Amino acid sequence: MLFSLTWSEVLLALHFTVVVACAVRVLYRQRNTGSAFAWLVILLAFPMVGVIAYLLVGETRIGRRRLARTSEMTRFYQNFASDYLTDEQHFSTDTQLPKSHQGIEKMVKKATGLGANQHNDMQLLTSTDDIINAMIDDIRQAKLSCLLAFYIIEPEGRIDALLQAVLDAAQRGVRCVILADAIGSGRFFRSQWHTKLQLAGVFVQSSLPISLLRTLYTRNDLRNHRKILVVDYYIGYTGSFNLIDPRYFKKDSGVGEWVDVMMRCTGAVVLEMAAVLYADIAVESEENLQLVQSYLLRYEQTDVAAIPTPTGNITTQVIPSAPEQDESIIYETILCAIHSATKRIVITTPYFVPNEPLLIALTTAARRGVDVTLILPEKVDSFMVRYASRAYFPLLLKHGIKIAQFNAGLLHAKTLVIDDDFSLFGTVNMDMRSFFLNLEISLAIYNRNMTEQIAALQQQYLADSRYIDEVDWLYRQKWWGLVENIVRLVSPLL
Repeated sequence: MLFSLTWSEVLLALHFTVVVACAVRVLYRQRNTGSAFAWLVILLAFPMVGVIAYLLVGETRIGRRRLARTSEMTRFYQNFASDYLTDEQHFSTDTQLPKSHQGIEKMVKKATGLGANQHNDMQLLTSTDDIINAMIDDIRQAKLSCLLAFYIIEPEGRIDALLQAVLDAAQRGVRCVILADAIGSGRFFRSQWHTKLQLAGVFVQSSLPISLLRTLYTRNDLRNHRKILVVDYYIGYTGSFNLIDPRYFKKDSGVGEWVDVMMRCTGAVVLEMAAVLYADIAVESEENLQLVQSYLLRYEQTDVAAIPTPTGNITTQVIPSAPEQDESIIYETILCAIHSATKRIVITTPYFVPNEPLLIALTTAARRGVDVTLILPEKVDSFMVRYASRAYFPLLLKHGIKIAQFNAGLLHAKTLVIDDDFSLFGTVNMDMRSFFLNLEISLAIYNRNMTEQIAALQQQYLADSRYIDEVDWLYRQKWWGLVENIVRLVSPLL
């Protein structure tokens, strides 16, 4: 027959139709040009694998019910702020910020409902021992509540002592809550600690659990990357430190011990950390949403009233970011901060995979005379990120940006210092996953003294780093550049 087709021709036509349909969907759904280009490259290079990968992880699908609960919790942020954060005893809204920072504060408040507040105290904890010792000591002294939210909980080494402190607190009547990422804390959920804590009365919740069924309507690689500890609504911690003992964590990965930093805070900022944590618990299920709302109505007002009056002088702002938000608020904050710089920009991040706007912001800052320094670990635990990151080095070096490679372990700190009086501190890496896919938390710090402390820590990292020489880098073996630029094609997806 004239139009008879073999099975192979039918399959080929079907295959072509599916790939084209997926490519059209990419063009319609991907707002980020780099991500769209990367997916098109994958679809053309690996057609069927690319189609399956895109259907699984190509779009930010978080589920209709979770979206509805998220809308409810967005209102919760705003109500929490109005109910608990307008009491003059705890904080004042009449913060006087420099004009260069007022726009950032206003933009973040409009997106999250959480504005800058003053009268906070902060203590920078720069070693693992200092971090764990301070956390354990505060948990042991807890009287009302102990709330934890961490991406990774690895129950080994000194983390056993911290979990024991939480268990002891629960047994003496302290309300204890643990929220842990389902993937990052997989070993914790399979350990005896999970059962022991629940039996002691600790509320344990997995964040963003995965399953084959969930794959049909949600994206399984969206992760809760936040790190938060709140004790008695008066003391709060956040930063880069997961609940891991670096002597044991990924000790065979060849990158050395992880180097982290945390901020211990007191003041109104702690209430905002608690709001973020409660919201993350509430959006996991309808039951959780009802429990959190009921709990806050019954207990929170009394607990907050018992908080000592803060006496600090640091103005700061909590910035929670999540894929379900309309704006990529932490990414926009970073861009605004870089564009506002007049003297210096210093960034520490373990994973540096920028997109075009971030590259332009950094290179134009350097070209207009700003001293720009990137401090990156020499070795990272991700092959793809390592080579994608290096592909950008020639452009950065060409424009006078200094790149220092830290060689005393995997530098995991995430800090950004702008000039003398503004810094960002928290859980956000300089990559697209942190900007657009993960749940993250950062502190915008509008304070000269604390910014200088963070800058001094960055200088300590530089003492254990080696600056990359532009000439030496460009004259490496040419095939390295080929490898790096091939990997860079998919960098918007890392």
